[in-house]
Amino acid sequence: MKKELITAVILGALSSVASAEETTVIQFNDLDANSDDALSIGEADSLPGITAQWSALDVDGNGQLNREEYDGYTMPAPAAGAVEAE
Repeated sequence: MKKELITAVILGALSSVASAEETTVIQFNDLDANSDDALSIGEADSLPGITAQWSALDVDGNGQLNREEYDGYTMPAPAAGAVEAE
């Protein structure tokens, strides 16, 4: 009984974390340090996985992301095994 309760609490906490990550969005304006309405890779490099997605996101190929292109960014899921099993 105790193990089932602990498992339920852990699973509930993990689903809350996953939901929070899915809804956490860094606003375009917060990243656009020079306020030129475009993100350079340097401005966006704090985002996890952005460099791996950059060429797919940069639809017009100008080396920067506009607001619409940035809307296509998806934060990577947490790494498998990030939570240690007992």
